[in-house]
Amino acid sequence: MLRPEEKAALSLREIYESHGYSFYRMSRFEEYDFYADKKDFFASKAILTFTDINGKLMALRPDVTLSIIKHAKNDSLQKFYYDEKVYRVPKNADSFHEISQAGVECIGSLRDEDVRDVIELAVMSLRLIAGTRRCILDIADAGVITNLLKGNEKRDEILKCLAEKNIHGLKRFNAPENLILLAEIQDSPDKALNVLEGITDSHCLGVLEGMNEYYDELRIDFSAVNNLNYYNGIVFKGFIEGIPESIISGGEYDNLIHMMGKDSNSRALGFAVYLDLIERGSD
Repeated sequence: MLRPEEKAALSLREIYESHGYSFYRMSRFEEYDFYADKKDFFASKAILTFTDINGKLMALRPDVTLSIIKHAKNDSLQKFYYDEKVYRVPKNADSFHEISQAGVECIGSLRDEDVRDVIELAVMSLRLIAGTRRCILDIADAGVITNLLKGNEKRDEILKCLAEKNIHGLKRFNAPENLILLAEIQDSPDKALNVLEGITDSHCLGVLEGMNEYYDELRIDFSAVNNLNYYNGIVFKGFIEGIPESIISGGEYDNLIHMMGKDSNSRALGFAVYLDLIERGSD
């Protein structure tokens, strides 16, 4: 009998293929040097290594996205989905875990409709796993925060307060007024959009246009931004009632693909579904 995470993985594959995504399979390990100079892009910088029979230092895969970027072509829009395992130290853990993930990556000359399609797939993934339970996709814009905190010596402290929805802390560290406003009204999408219109041309504004079908599951919440090294545009996290952690995490990571030699006009957007959490939510 299939476990809940295995059933979900099969159903997610059908959804992703129906949207034109091709299955991508990769090796479980790469040369350590491939990951070593990209640690700043990882939430956890610990990498599990071993020496192969030729004396070469290898690493068990801590990230799927890097491997896909490495093999992606440089001249077209490419849409991949995967069902893989990664090896990393989760938050609040003291050892490496094998973590099951499924997800999509869209790389190349992305248009607004491609970005909306990825957001739509994230919501559809949440709906499939949630069943009759409530689910929500929190959306934010890392670019807005980067601009608001440019040159701010308290950037890390402010980001921590933002992630914790600590309004008092934001005020204590003299966070920009507009950032405090976004944190205070994050549960009201209409008000948040009004604030964003007064700040900059936010990616959030264009993405939400034409997505009325999913409006009940979408929420603008800037606590979703926790890594400005990795993400530069749209960022999102998905939650399901009964599961205490975000089961989906994703966003736009243009800086990473440019660092890896892809065309400067290329963009990249994707998300991961943490299949291991499905078991916890089904207890």
